[in-house]
Amino acid sequence: MNFKKLEYKSGKKVFDWVVPKEWVIKDAFINFNGKKIIDYKKNNLHILNYSAPINKKLNLSELNKYLYSIKKYPKLIPYVTSYYKKNVGFCLKEQQRKKLKKGDYQIVVNSKFINGKVVNGFSKIKGKTKKVILLSSYLCHPSLANNELSGPLVLLGLYNKIKKWKKRKFTYYFLINPETIGSICFIHQYKAHLKKYLEAGLVLTCLGGPKNILSYKKTRSGNSSLDKIFMNLNRQNMIKVREFDPTTGSDERQYNSAELNLPVGQISRTLYGSYHQYHNSGDDKKFMKISKIIKSINEIEKILKLNENLKPLKRTMPYCEIQLGKRGLYPNINSFKTWKDSSDTILKKKNQLKILQYLFSYADGKHNILDISNLSGFTIKEIEKVLKIAIKRKLIKI
Repeated sequence: MNFKKLEYKSGKKVFDWVVPKEWVIKDAFINFNGKKIIDYKKNNLHILNYSAPINKKLNLSELNKYLYSIKKYPKLIPYVTSYYKKNVGFCLKEQQRKKLKKGDYQIVVNSKFINGKVVNGFSKIKGKTKKVILLSSYLCHPSLANNELSGPLVLLGLYNKIKKWKKRKFTYYFLINPETIGSICFIHQYKAHLKKYLEAGLVLTCLGGPKNILSYKKTRSGNSSLDKIFMNLNRQNMIKVREFDPTTGSDERQYNSAELNLPVGQISRTLYGSYHQYHNSGDDKKFMKISKIIKSINEIEKILKLNENLKPLKRTMPYCEIQLGKRGLYPNINSFKTWKDSSDTILKKKNQLKILQYLFSYADGKHNILDISNLSGFTIKEIEKVLKIAIKRKLIKI
């Protein structure tokens, strides 16, 4: 992707936050009897992220205060951070921790904090209008697959797909940033623009795990065009929908906050916190399947395409009911008990007549096919079949 770098220097105030100093780490290890038993260079999950420099000898009791492990999953290394307060820590498997012997340990962290910057990557694909669909993901979880790598991979896949579309109604923004501080910096820079032009957005995360259907977290307002599509798909058991929750999640919390209230939802497959490999070394390429990444890309693209094509429907004759019988759209012999296929109607099922009546009722220049699906309970596919007939007969136009 052709990213433009958006840079925010350490010390810059962004709303209630301050861009922290940049953490530069060269090495980290624990020595026991002249042998490295924990080595950051072999697995970067071994270090508590943002650890301050240290070179110190400790006994086992003292060392344990610096160690993090997961008792419930003794074979996994946890991912632990302390980004806004300087600490020191090492992460290891619980089974390794239990085998540590009494004696003297040397802990070394070769790191420093510099006046650096937060760097976001930003790219866009222009559409016919200035209305924006924001697609974002994050880069901040080292050595994690589903919880880190899957989002940027799906972002890349969608970028390549959308770039090939022959027509685009919306302009698409693609953003990659370190979680929380990166999105806050982006919002701080583009707040006025986003409030004016943002139509809808998705934060992409945890999209490569084993779950079969996607899971969507609604926006705070719950009424964006993408909210409506996902709720429609949820009624067909094609998508799982979660209500907006400010206590958990990713960057969508920043976009939906208080008076900002931007319509950005979140899309996942195997949701954070719902699998025991979450935030530890078990979240690897065996857990995250490339086939699920591709499935996520294709399914989200279909949803974005549907969102592109949501245009208001309008009747060519706007007043009262249209006489359907003379157009072969209503049976000349009508029974409340039965619906018989006959040569005097081209509608094969009674449901199709109901769909047509919904179309004629709501084709007022304000409602689209998704609105009518939500109002009537019929699927978009069912409505599309009947809509084609109405358009062909020049009774409805888009």
